Amino acid sequence: MINLGERIKYIRETYDTTQEELGNYLHLSKSSISHYEKNDRIIPLKKLSLMSNYYDLSIDYILGITNIKKYQDLKKNIHLSITAERIKEILKEQKLTNVALAKELNTTESCIRKYKTGQTLILTTFALELYYKYNYSIDWIIGKTENKKVKEKQKIFN
Repeated sequence: MINLGERIKYIRETYDTTQEELGNYLHLSKSSISHYEKNDRIIPLKKLSLMSNYYDLSIDYILGITNIKKYQDLKKNIHLSITAERIKEILKEQKLTNVALAKELNTTESCIRKYKTGQTLILTTFALELYYKYNYSIDWIIGKTENKKVKEKQKIFN
């Protein structure tokens, strides 16, 4: 079992990319890439989306939650309005209130409201929690695919 940092490093090395090259594409320093690879920091979804575009891979694959490298309908951009609608859909399907979801994600109701209105992008850690608890594709949550649930589910990092 590998961790998220090791997964990022594995993908970067598989595609013969240096930390500096990936950092330049993601508008990050080489040291930031190093921190992600060492699991000192969690890579934000916006940067994961850029990495997804760079390597033409799904975020779900990059995060190690599936072996499917790319969804056929994979889109390039994050859509805050779609993300907002999908957060609302998750709340409805799981029969959760803003307060209940905030409690599950260990955040505030205000934060959930910002996600539901498209004011801010959900955090990577919260998106991962929605995957772990309910099997929602992170690419689906942020509008990069119509594949709602993760198929070929896998847990390859801790």
